Amino acid sequence: MSPAGHNARICRIDATHVADLIRIGEETNLSPWSADSYLEEIRNPKAIMLRLVSEENETIGFVVGRLVSGGSIEERCDAEIYNIAISIAYQGNGHGQNLLDKFLEEVELRGAHNVWLEVRESNAKAIDLYSRNGFEKVQTRPNFYENPREAALLMRLRKLGK
Repeated sequence: MSPAGHNARICRIDATHVADLIRIGEETNLSPWSADSYLEEIRNPKAIMLRLVSEENETIGFVVGRLVSGGSIEERCDAEIYNIAISIAYQGNGHGQNLLDKFLEEVELRGAHNVWLEVRESNAKAIDLYSRNGFEKVQTRPNFYENPREAALLMRLRKLGK
C-alpha cells in the first residue's frame, strides 16, 4: 500500500464505512465511538461526515461534525468538529488540510459562522493545523480525555462566510 497521491478524493460517509472509521479512530487514538454512535450521526440531518478515499477506494481518513444550532442559509448557526483523523500511513501529505477545507466549505454553505472543536493538549500536529487555519484557543478543559487522561483545548474559528 502506497500513500495516496493527489488522486485521493473526498466522499460522503454512509453506513458501509463505519468499520473503517472505527479502525482509523483506534489507529490514531481518537476517543472511541461505537458503531451505533456513528450510525446515529449518519442519520442526523445536521451531520457532516466526509471520508478521504485513496485511488484504491480505501478509506484513509475522515471528518465528523455537525451544525449545532440553526442550520439554514438564512439562520445564523455554529458547527462543531467531533473527529478528524488520517490513517497513520497517509499522514503528512496534506490530507488533514484537505478534509478540514472541505468540512469548512460545507458548514459555511449551510450557514455556520463559528466552528468549534476540542483537541488533546498534547496533539501538537493537530493544534498546529487548526491554528494555521485561524482557530484560536478559547479555554482548557482539564481531564476531558481518557486513555490517557488529558486536558482538551477548546478552539474556535470565528466568522465563516464573511
